[in-house]
Amino acid sequence: MIKIFEMFSGYGGASFALKKAGIKYKNIGFSEIYQAAIKCFNTNFPHVKNFGDCSKINPNELEDFDLLTAGFPCQPFSEAGKHKGINDTRGTLFYDIIRIAEIKKPKYMVLENVKGLTFSNHTNTLKTITDEINRIGYNFKYRVLNSRDYGTPQSRERVVFLCAQKSLNKVIKFPEKTPLNLFLKDLTLKDVPKEFYLKPSHRKFVKDLFPTKDLLNQDHIISVAIRNKNRAKHQSKGLKYGAFPVELHLRFNRDYGVSYAVKSSRHEYMISDMNLNGIRYLTPEECFRLMGFFNDEIDLSSISKTAKYKLAGNGWDINLFSQIFSSFLT
Repeated sequence: MIKIFEMFSGYGGASFALKKAGIKYKNIGFSEIYQAAIKCFNTNFPHVKNFGDCSKINPNELEDFDLLTAGFPCQPFSEAGKHKGINDTRGTLFYDIIRIAEIKKPKYMVLENVKGLTFSNHTNTLKTITDEINRIGYNFKYRVLNSRDYGTPQSRERVVFLCAQKSLNKVIKFPEKTPLNLFLKDLTLKDVPKEFYLKPSHRKFVKDLFPTKDLLNQDHIISVAIRNKNRAKHQSKGLKYGAFPVELHLRFNRDYGVSYAVKSSRHEYMISDMNLNGIRYLTPEECFRLMGFFNDEIDLSSISKTAKYKLAGNGWDINLFSQIFSSFLT
C-alpha cells in the first residue's frame, strides 16, 4: 500500500488518480488553503487531515509516507502570469516541498506545473528546481505531457517531474502514449440549462468576429481566449462593456473532438459549437469530465459553480495521472 501526502492538493487529483489506477493507497494528509478545494476534498475523502499552509507545516508532525505529490503554484511560470518564476513569492513555495521531502524522505515524488516552466526565460528557475531535487537525494526525469496523447480529449500540456530516491535504483518510466478514442462529443451533457448559451446579441458579436462559414463548419470546436482590453471594440459593436465581460478571441480546433485546455474561470472556457444557434459555455460538470472524470466520479455538491470552474482549471487530469502512477509506481 502506498502512503501519500498531497501538497497543493486542490480537489485531490492525486488520490483520484491512484484510485482510478487501481493502486491501493492511504492518504495520510493534504495541504491546501483554498476553502472550496478543502470542502471538495473533505466531501470526497472524509477523515483526511488538512495541514493547511504548507509553509507552516512541521514535517516531524507528519506520519511517514511513500509518495509526495504537488502541483505547486503555476502562476510564476504561466503564460497568463507575469513570468517572475522562482522570484515570485508563490514560486518560493517550491522550497517547502523540498524542506518536507528532505526530512520525511518519501520514496517517490510526483510534481506538476505548467509547461511555461520549461521555457527559455525560466532556464535558471528550472535548474534551481532540478538541482534541489538532486541535492536531497533523488533521481528524476521530467517531461512535458499533453492530456490528448493519453486518452483525454483536451489539449492540456503540463510538465511532470518523476522523482525516486537514489538508493532505490529505480528505472523511471513515463507512460506510453495511447490512442484517443473518447471525444468532446462523448462527454457533453444532453440537456444543458439556457444560462450556458449565448444570448442572441452575443451570438451576433461572435458572427461579426468570424466568418459564418467557419462557425457553421461542424468539424470545428470553438474555443475562447480572453483579454481584459479593447473596450472600444466592444462599444463599436454596439455592446456595453460587460455584455461580454472581456474581449473574445475565438480560435478553431481542426482536430475534431479535442477541446482546448480547461481554464480556471467560466469566461475562459471553451465554447462548444453544436450549431450556430447553440454556442455555449461548457458546464462545470463537462469541464471535470475533461479532467478525466469520465463517469462523474467526483462529488461537487459542496462548492459553488464559480469554484467548480476554478478547481477544474487548476486541477490534475486524473486519467493522465492514473497512467503516470501505473507506469512509475508499479
